[in-house]
Amino acid sequence: MTGFGALFLELNIAAAVAILFVLLVRRPAARLLGSHAAYSLWAVVPVAMIATLIPERTTETIVGEFLIGGLPASHALAQASESAWFAPLMLTLWSLGAIALAALFVRRQRAFQKDAEIGLAGPAIVGFRHPRIVTPDDFTRRFSHDERKLILTHEQVHLDRNDARINAVVAVLRCVFWFNPLIHIGAKAMRIDQELSCDAEVIDRRPRVRRAYAETLLKTQLASRPLPVGCYWPAEAQHPLAERISLIAAKPVSAARRAAATALVLALTAGAGFTAWAAQPERTIFRETADVLLPFQPIPRDGQVIDGATRPMLKPGSVAWPRGSSAPSRLGKAEVGAELCISSTGAVDSVAVIASSGNARIDDLAVGAMRNMSFEPAMHGGSPIRVCGHQFSMAFNTAGAASSPP
Repeated sequence: MTGFGALFLELNIAAAVAILFVLLVRRPAARLLGSHAAYSLWAVVPVAMIATLIPERTTETIVGEFLIGGLPASHALAQASESAWFAPLMLTLWSLGAIALAALFVRRQRAFQKDAEIGLAGPAIVGFRHPRIVTPDDFTRRFSHDERKLILTHEQVHLDRNDARINAVVAVLRCVFWFNPLIHIGAKAMRIDQELSCDAEVIDRRPRVRRAYAETLLKTQLASRPLPVGCYWPAEAQHPLAERISLIAAKPVSAARRAAATALVLALTAGAGFTAWAAQPERTIFRETADVLLPFQPIPRDGQVIDGATRPMLKPGSVAWPRGSSAPSRLGKAEVGAELCISSTGAVDSVAVIASSGNARIDDLAVGAMRNMSFEPAMHGGSPIRVCGHQFSMAFNTAGAASSPP
């Protein structure tokens, strides 16, 4: 997978996990800490996504082959062949879905604005650069003076908090991640929490109008057209009107609980960001350099001594066969060549056969033996480092012992 594809996948996974978390805790948070806390919890989603953009932990690996685009030549060529058709196909499918959903949102937005221009839509907040309140032509006839003040206070809260701009960003995310159903579910739930939080803010500002505010909610009609970018009274989705009224009638959240809710939301948001960053797999940076000391002498077992820096392979009899198998006795001489990745501690991380002996059993025995070996680690700048691409061969004789080639 290319770098952009991997980043896109990480963003999608981070958003999905964060949305699932908020969906699980939003209602308990609203009951215990108030609607403001439930709405603020949605900040976890963008923070988790942004955290995946922070450079992840890296480990440096020295390779014995030339690099193509920062990858070993064998890896780069294999990746290029795999993505020759897959990446363009996925990009085309994603583009078609994103464009289709964006076109649907634009169509809905224009239809709502057209109704607003002829006085059939509102009360609502429309616009991104300069959000404004729009009301229908019969606004003064349908609602009393006090009801109009409550509705306009509600919309002013949306303006003060930049909720219309937030909804625009959410609409863009829905287009980008159109294939993920959790993005759309989370967007609708966020809009509901946004309205509930706005209701609570109105009551906080005017605590003596609880009954009038609830009656005004009951008096309003649902919008005939959805509004993707903006804030509608009520909003885009079918609202749980009974829940809104019950929250209005509930006892207001004390200052101490609101402070505790703020601290908890900040802690959860920071924790989500750190978790999303830490969950990223460690990235390997491949580097080719001549300034590396490669002793690569296998550490002897059972007190054996390997003398001479020019003979770093295994001595006969020093390879232990895997449990349950015996050394081959009538197979003749055979040699297995492999490329090893050796960690900074000298342990063998991986073995890739590059020259088979022609016998699968011998190959398997050689790979098993090589995985159990320990080496003197490679040194770079006086420090041990991880190295890949080290070529290593093992020869077998008819007695079943393993030895290095001459």
